[in-house]
Amino acid sequence: MDLHNPAPVTVDQVVHALSVLGQEVVADPEYRPDGPTEDDLPELLGGLLGRVEFEVATVVDPSDEPPSALSDLQDGWRTESDNPEVYRAVLVNRLQRTAFDISAALGEDTADEVGDLGDVELDDDEEEAGPPGVAGAAACALGAADLLAAQAAVDQGRARQAVRALDSVEGFLAQALLTVHLLRLQLRAEEESEDE
Repeated sequence: MDLHNPAPVTVDQVVHALSVLGQEVVADPEYRPDGPTEDDLPELLGGLLGRVEFEVATVVDPSDEPPSALSDLQDGWRTESDNPEVYRAVLVNRLQRTAFDISAALGEDTADEVGDLGDVELDDDEEEAGPPGVAGAAACALGAADLLAAQAAVDQGRARQAVRALDSVEGFLAQALLTVHLLRLQLRAEEESEDE
């Protein structure tokens, strides 16, 4: 779905918002003598998003009973639009970003913590994905994004795209189930080593 924003934010607005939040933007004078440009907007929005998401993580605890802060957060988010198609597009984008964030933030840093998986041989792709739980979480996020895309395609009568998206969902779910199996094998190997 192509989203149209009748009043897109400008580079200056995002730079100002980041500054107000204590995150000064300094452009390399050699490459950006006049400051950030439209080409920098995705990175600037990412910085703003990161700042907001960090604040949300420190303020909103989904396990609170009752989860009033989470409910308030969701109410605030929904004021941006009342269009379900916008919600779907934002959620698909968020899930895809989450999958990449999981791999980038947790995959490499925790690679040493995987330990011995016993007799299980991982191929190169699985080793590069990082620890099984991390790889599985990323696969689940991508599967959820594709499942939403499949439903949108079904709703819009685009059967071929729906089938492609569902095939992708099945692939991600298979990957996620494999990581569950690998984690169980890792746990079993650790239990056996403790018994020795």
